[in-house]
Amino acid sequence: MQPPGLRRLFMRNRNPGTAYKGPASTNPRRSRMKRTVCLAACLSLLPALAAAEAPKPRKIHQLLKPCKIAELEEEALCGTYSVWENRAARTGRKIDLKIIVVPAQGADPAPDPVFYFAGGPGYPATDGAGGTAEFLGELRKERDIVFVDQRGAGGSHPLKCPLPGGDDNPQGLLGDLFPLEILRACLPELAAKADLTQYTTSIAMDDIDEVREWLGYSRINLWGGSYGTRAAQVYLRRHPERVRSAVLGGVMIMDGRMPLYIARKAQDSMEKIFDECAAEAACRAAFPNLRAEFRTVIERLRQGPVRQTVTHPKTGKRIELSIAHGPFTTALRALQYSTGQAMRIPLYIHKAAEGDHSLMILQALRYFDDPDWAIGQYLAITCAEDVARFGPQDVPPLIAGTFQGDDRIRQQVAACSFWPKAEVPADFWEPLRSPAPILILTGWFDPATPPEWAVEVGRDLPNSLNVVMRDGSHGPGGLAKIECYGKLISNFIVNGTPYGLDTSCVKEMKRPPFLLKEEEEKPRT
Repeated sequence: MQPPGLRRLFMRNRNPGTAYKGPASTNPRRSRMKRTVCLAACLSLLPALAAAEAPKPRKIHQLLKPCKIAELEEEALCGTYSVWENRAARTGRKIDLKIIVVPAQGADPAPDPVFYFAGGPGYPATDGAGGTAEFLGELRKERDIVFVDQRGAGGSHPLKCPLPGGDDNPQGLLGDLFPLEILRACLPELAAKADLTQYTTSIAMDDIDEVREWLGYSRINLWGGSYGTRAAQVYLRRHPERVRSAVLGGVMIMDGRMPLYIARKAQDSMEKIFDECAAEAACRAAFPNLRAEFRTVIERLRQGPVRQTVTHPKTGKRIELSIAHGPFTTALRALQYSTGQAMRIPLYIHKAAEGDHSLMILQALRYFDDPDWAIGQYLAITCAEDVARFGPQDVPPLIAGTFQGDDRIRQQVAACSFWPKAEVPADFWEPLRSPAPILILTGWFDPATPPEWAVEVGRDLPNSLNVVMRDGSHGPGGLAKIECYGKLISNFIVNGTPYGLDTSCVKEMKRPPFLLKEEEEKPRT
């Protein structure tokens, strides 16, 4: 069917009175020639008419440039936006925020995009943007997916320190998560280029709202995971009129006081893993004394580091390394974040109890080799928002009987003792109360943001739905039918309400069986 404007143009040119005064039949040749000329002229106007009828370029296409990103076939849009580092003073230094927009695939996009909030803190939202957008499937057909690196991380004025270790020094990777001497040396370098009191969650969420307005969006949908759920809750509190809906995956309570609860929640998760192994015949037969073996391993490590010859995961060379209690238990807790990885834990403990710590050393190397982590941003946020909220008297009851003990808490408190601390709004730690439609996704094995936190957060959100993945952990990693997770998010945002959401596919999100024997470790490049 022709556009109405084009139909009207043809109708006007077929009017004989405009081209030839006499009857058309008196000069048929001339009449045919005139019609031919007219048709050619009209056809020549088609490109211009089509352009006139096409949708006007959207604001994002005017502000951002086409770019290629990993895991995405089509082009995305990339750019930066400058904000005042000190938003209150609006003077001094400006910082650039890195932005990637994966545009909607349809010709008539919905006006409310999805803004993604990364975990951490200290990690960039734009890292893996292509894969994250692809994961949302159907949602991409009608909505833009927007990724903005939070100030202090990724491509947004990152606050990084040169952490020890690497391919040439693997032993350097097996140290404390917060190496105090390195952080003390790094602090003046960061302070020379950044006011470290200006990198809190609240300030960052005002950045995000400024970016939203600049990109031309009136309302947005939020999707956050882990720390990203705190960021999303803060955005909801500060800019409620701009939120259409929100998805919180692995949700933090606002008064989470990280790392105060880390050891206790990791122990609770570990007990669930032990119970699950005991209930599975093959795992029970392979590791009948798992809890006793675990106690043996932890007590041995508390006496001092253990040494082991391992094969370097990248070079394939044989090297001797040592690992202490802190790095060992930190890496072990990291395995709990994904149910797929958690199914390795009984085997790793059993081998360590027999004196072979190589599997856990290799796991620790992979975990601590993390060049993307902006530890300066992590401390700027957590020292002000979390560590300042508890004292020495709060620690003993929460570490009693845990495999981690006070290692993580002690290190982080020590780092925060000399790190600059920002002022935080008085209502920051209050539970979020919002009428917005909210989908909460949580995993039963989660060692960081446990399912009881999801229940606590949901009490003050009357239009929320809490979906628990029985075999899930801090996310859906390692589960069968993982596409169900993306489907839930997509359907919820499309509908704009949790009511009537079909969650039946969650029952199919099953964990893999426990790993019973060692896999061959191939060198990585």
